[in-house]
Amino acid sequence: MSTKVFISYAHKDENYKESLVEHMSGLIRAGLIHEWNDRKIIAGQDWKNSISEHLESSELIVFLISSAFMNSDYCMGVEVNKALSMHKEKKAQLIPIIIRPVDWADSELSKLQGLPKDALAISSWPNEDEAWVNVISGLKKHIQQFQPKDISLPEKKPETIRPSEYILNWLSDTEIVLTHRKVNQVKLDDIYVTPDIELESKDNLVDIKSSSYLHKELGHFIISGEEQQGKTSLLKYLYKKLLKKDYLPIYIDAFSVKKSSIEQIISKALQMQYENMDYTTYSKSSKAVILIDNLDNIGLNLKFKNIFLNDITTLTKNTFITCHSSYNYVYGEIPALNEHQRIEMLSLGNKKREELVKKWISLGVEENIEDYELYSKCDDLKSRLNIVIKKNIVPPKPIYVLMLLQMFEANAQLNLDLTSYGHCYQQLIYQSFDKAKILKNDFDKYLNVLTELSWEIFKEKDELKNNELESFFESYNKKFLPVDKHEILQKLVGHSILCNNGIKVGFKYPYIYYFFVGKKIAESYRDSDETKDKVEYLLAKLHREDFANILIFITHHTKDSWVLNEIKMVLTKLFDNQTEAKLDNKQLSFMADFMKAIPELILEQREIQNERDSHNERLDTLERKEKNNDESESLDILANINQTFKGMEIAGQIIRNRHATLTRDAMEDLARTGANAGLRFLEYFIKMSDMAKNEIIKLISNHLSEYPNLTNREIEKQAETAYLHLTYGIINGVTRKIASSIGSKEALEVYRDMEKKIGTPAFLLIRQAIELQFNKSISIEHISNCVKELKDNQVCLRILKEIVIQHIYMFPVEYKEKQQLSQLLGVSVQGQRIMDMKKIGKG
Repeated sequence: MSTKVFISYAHKDENYKESLVEHMSGLIRAGLIHEWNDRKIIAGQDWKNSISEHLESSELIVFLISSAFMNSDYCMGVEVNKALSMHKEKKAQLIPIIIRPVDWADSELSKLQGLPKDALAISSWPNEDEAWVNVISGLKKHIQQFQPKDISLPEKKPETIRPSEYILNWLSDTEIVLTHRKVNQVKLDDIYVTPDIELESKDNLVDIKSSSYLHKELGHFIISGEEQQGKTSLLKYLYKKLLKKDYLPIYIDAFSVKKSSIEQIISKALQMQYENMDYTTYSKSSKAVILIDNLDNIGLNLKFKNIFLNDITTLTKNTFITCHSSYNYVYGEIPALNEHQRIEMLSLGNKKREELVKKWISLGVEENIEDYELYSKCDDLKSRLNIVIKKNIVPPKPIYVLMLLQMFEANAQLNLDLTSYGHCYQQLIYQSFDKAKILKNDFDKYLNVLTELSWEIFKEKDELKNNELESFFESYNKKFLPVDKHEILQKLVGHSILCNNGIKVGFKYPYIYYFFVGKKIAESYRDSDETKDKVEYLLAKLHREDFANILIFITHHTKDSWVLNEIKMVLTKLFDNQTEAKLDNKQLSFMADFMKAIPELILEQREIQNERDSHNERLDTLERKEKNNDESESLDILANINQTFKGMEIAGQIIRNRHATLTRDAMEDLARTGANAGLRFLEYFIKMSDMAKNEIIKLISNHLSEYPNLTNREIEKQAETAYLHLTYGIINGVTRKIASSIGSKEALEVYRDMEKKIGTPAFLLIRQAIELQFNKSISIEHISNCVKELKDNQVCLRILKEIVIQHIYMFPVEYKEKQQLSQLLGVSVQGQRIMDMKKIGKG
């Protein structure tokens, strides 16, 4: 039976508490103990009652003795008195652990046998790890020998619904190991910054606000964002906020959804995330909130996806669903999402980056640091961050900002010109090795074990079971110099590079797994037919997030030309039955043609529901085509979109990583290949713009149902505005995606030459977006020329304005330039947005 351990300490000694928990990890994983400390209290809970309840239900009580502990009225008053009483009554065992030298001879606690041996303070040992090993040995003896007299749980009612220990730990987990010199373990709460989001306002314009408002405005939301944008962390934040307000949130990873039965899925989630909660109780609660992560990875076909989502929205009025940005192009075909408000997560702008930097600097010293020191350090770190981010070496996403801060914290000799996604992860791994006290001479050994282990997991398509792990190490020791399996696993699992749930061993953070698989492929491709076969498989499934990221990391590990050639071949085949979109007025005339048809659609909707019938007929056809009722099926169009976007990203990584060694022609060829794949997709979307038309038909139908007295012209005007906004949004999104994927500061000359050679409005927009995003400067003269060139092309002109505004959001612009841009782009809505964004501090 597991022994509950209560840890009491002064917050000044948090590092010691984290070291104790770290050294107890073996006992925790073995199921011998489960520990509790006050950092597990949820925001909003009554902390005194929570501490009292957990203290009274514990069998082993540990006090971390120091001058700070002795000086704490609460520790020495409330907790010590209660613990001594329980110790005397043999309800629990009380053990003092001396962590820093202190005179405690006059305390009642001094009568108890303390740890480590001879009561020598932890900080006084030559090697602190040895001191903690001595403490753990002593705790084991107490656990084995002590039999509590009475372990009843006073005042704890079995029917009390509460979040489980599992979910509380998950909510605080950053997923990767972050190292900070002031705290032993960085938790998500310590460094989380709510991202800004874009959402449509009532007048169909884009509104920007902080995502912190979401838990106040409950309803149905679908939140899209790029990889590593922080979608899961946002759901964790919302989960905790909702718990504080007495809601009952549950988290569901869509990847695990293989059947459409919500009772089965929710019951499993409740079992993991709550105590004393069943499906029947949950389904009847008005406080139910469902958080679904990564909808684009759901293992259901269109029919069963609709069934699943419809049942979810029937069960609760409050849902938060996340998906990759590329899913924006297909989820309009899912009727179950019609009522969800659409939201796009933004990368961290200047304001949010500063907020994160201040949190990082304040870790462990938030109560002591003076404002002058805080802002001085903040300015220094921000300037160093901006060198990397403004060169677009890494994107301004939370994970990369934190990695860079960690590097700066460790005073790493960081060559910013060489930094890339791969370099960031490499540095993260090295710092984890340092924290695990792995000798520098052993780094290569551990890197090789991780490389071979990742390859074995990749080939097996799953994490390794214990017997498979034994076989892996046996084979490894025959192929390479032998390693100590237990030592390797203890260090790598203990410091969150690997994870072991008792059944399987795998990588804790998927991107570190991708890093090592990429390393293995890069090192063995030329000499191994097996590796070449696996690369073909990767390329064929490029739409998969894991495969695409492995290929991106390959470009970090090798400069071999085979990667470039293989990626170009894949990009050339995507949407190869389309020509590249030009976005000239002739091509965009379809928008005017459809708007001319809107009055007829209104008349049709007043008389019959033709389009609704047509939509239902399409669903019937889809069902008839299904060979069986297998609920697992992916959308081919989504796979092609993802392949296009991932392929462009890999092409861009190659350009950015190898700009110094690629010939000018090779670089232009790769950039053109990537851009053309994106433009062919855009051409496909323009021709197959049924989604946008169906959205407008639904809008017309809904307006007629809600407001039957509206005139045809009133509905027509609203439909035209909505259709323009929707179609423009897709064209704008794809154009900016192409630019951010293939762009590079070092290759600006190449893109300028390409614009002159290609000469289409589409490439004018792409080149301008690359210029702003990667060069981080605004040429009023150049933008003025672009405005003149696009003056008769209203769609492209509007996209140009949006590209400039997005640049202003990410990086400050001088007041004089802002005024010029405001006049140049028009001081109406778009010009005003420039002013508004600066006013509310988003710049």
